[in-house]
Amino acid sequence: GLRFINKTTGTNDTDDQWRKVESRFESLAKDGLLAREEFGECIGMVDSKEFAVGIFDALARRRRQKIARITKEELRDFWLQVSDQSFDARLQIFFDMLVLCL
Repeated sequence: GLRFINKTTGTNDTDDQWRKVESRFESLAKDGLLAREEFGECIGMVDSKEFAVGIFDALARRRRQKIARITKEELRDFWLQVSDQSFDARLQIFFDMLVLCL
């Protein structure tokens, strides 16, 4: 599962990747809010929308929120967590997602 994250964020140029995510946000967001179902497409995970929704829910849960839409600022925070290349960060996302399945 974590390889999906790596495929999306595998480049070293995180600023360039963020600009692409931000551009997709502008086209997908409605009234300045991105729907949970559009999160995968927005971050470039078009092949695995269900997995991306799982990531969205796990990241929202970290904030103790159950939300259906996020602002660009919240997306940036989510993106920083998803694009963190450290093994510990990836493993934490994985475990957060696993908790949602229990």
